[in-house]
Amino acid sequence: MFQRLLRSLLASVSLSALLAFPTMAGQVRVNVSNFAFTPRAANINTGDHLVWIWTGGSHSVTAGDSALTNTTGQFDTGVVGLNSSFSFKTSTLGLIRYYCIPHAPDMAGRLIVQTSGNTNASDFRITEVLFSGGEDRVEIANLGATGDLARYRLKISGQAVASLGSTNNLSVPAGGRVVLHFGVSGTNSTTNLFFPALSLPDATGSVALYVPNTVAPSLATVSQIIDFVQWGAGAQENEATANSAGYWTPGSSINGVAPGHSIEFCGTPGQYGVANWSEVATPNFGSNGGCATPTVRSTWGRIKTLYR
Repeated sequence: MFQRLLRSLLASVSLSALLAFPTMAGQVRVNVSNFAFTPRAANINTGDHLVWIWTGGSHSVTAGDSALTNTTGQFDTGVVGLNSSFSFKTSTLGLIRYYCIPHAPDMAGRLIVQTSGNTNASDFRITEVLFSGGEDRVEIANLGATGDLARYRLKISGQAVASLGSTNNLSVPAGGRVVLHFGVSGTNSTTNLFFPALSLPDATGSVALYVPNTVAPSLATVSQIIDFVQWGAGAQENEATANSAGYWTPGSSINGVAPGHSIEFCGTPGQYGVANWSEVATPNFGSNGGCATPTVRSTWGRIKTLYR
């Protein structure tokens, strides 16, 4: 009896710890320019993404020792040129060396992967969506440290992939928000991007956010998706990928949203899924607020899925 009570208590404590201290899956950027990786050494936590953006020249990002020019097989982009991008999600601790094939041994970098403690990662998330009864909009917020949203990808169900930012620089400060406008034209800025040829589905649809990757751009790659939300019905485009990544419960969706109302993410960094979204009567794109009543009450099964 005592052992059963102890196991029950430990399970409750573990769940409470997860609820109180959610983990953040962040992103750290490295520029690939003429003969240099900047920064040369990047600290990163397990589960974070390292995002390389080619800002000059033709280079490779190849895991291995630059002095030996060997490859470890963890990643290898081959030689690609300006405006290319590549992302790698860390899963093991320790030092990962990498280099550029044509410019080794001088052009080399390293990732220092630790369990936690790196606070220099951005954390880009979908935080508000208006899909019916007004101008279609999606808000992307940075819940981590200052980062760069350039070349990230947004996939609306039934629509073409939207690449965010027309240049290699779209700095978003900690707590900053970028509003994406669909079906209308406008002047792009650091806080507003316009996509006149795209729109959000009114009745049922989904939006997924992916890290940059022109080398291996498949949307079915679990390690590339970083957020997801769907409304109207389950089983929308990219739901399976989001589920495999631990971001969404299959079949769950945000339903019954009134025209002109938006849906807003009301969770914290490290939290995902339908239970963390609310319907907002007065959309507040570009700012935080409006989260009063969750649209879906959490169940024990959903909590276990969100914090698995």
